[in-house]
Amino acid sequence: MKKSFFCGVSILGLTACATQPQPRPPPLPSAQPQPSTTLQLVAAIDADARQSDHEPDAKVRAELAAEAGRDADACLAREPQAAACLYGSAIALGLEARAHPARAGESLNGMLDKLARAESADPNYDEAGPARVRALVLIRAPGWPLGPGDTEAGLDAARRAVALRPQYPPNLLALAEGLAKTGDRSGARDTYARARDAAQALPDAADREEWLREADQGLKH
Repeated sequence: MKKSFFCGVSILGLTACATQPQPRPPPLPSAQPQPSTTLQLVAAIDADARQSDHEPDAKVRAELAAEAGRDADACLAREPQAAACLYGSAIALGLEARAHPARAGESLNGMLDKLARAESADPNYDEAGPARVRALVLIRAPGWPLGPGDTEAGLDAARRAVALRPQYPPNLLALAEGLAKTGDRSGARDTYARARDAAQALPDAADREEWLREADQGLKH
């Protein structure tokens, strides 16, 4: 199965998709080079996001958000129009929103802007990740004036993700969540069932089990 970056990011209750936590390795000794290539920087942001998702200490989450932000800035400095860097910057902004709730609205707006640009650069990146994560932000964030939440727009983004990668369970789970929030219980149930079937068809892995649990939880409601 293709590795999917940024699946475990939890921002104000936002989970792009569920994966087994993968803590960031210990800091590199000063004698070794820090992440510098686009691939290394994107992987570093991914590691920070995964660790933050399971980190109870607010101070550590703030440090991870700051580190991810620095790596995102370095990535954009190298390739400002690359989908990977724009997507990574969006995830870093999501970590910033979680670490600093007082300015979450500004961070989430910036996140949505970066996701839109990433989707324009490569809509297929990370299994239609830009549209999927955009959908979850819009579906789960509070609406105006407290935040940028917009369930209908989120539903449209989820549909784009499913159109691009119809068998990727997190895309179906995002769509099902949007349908449930708009009151389409029948559509949500059907889509949760599709997500479950898609996950069952994949090889056994930790993320597969998480997707199955999420689909089962949705089917119970």
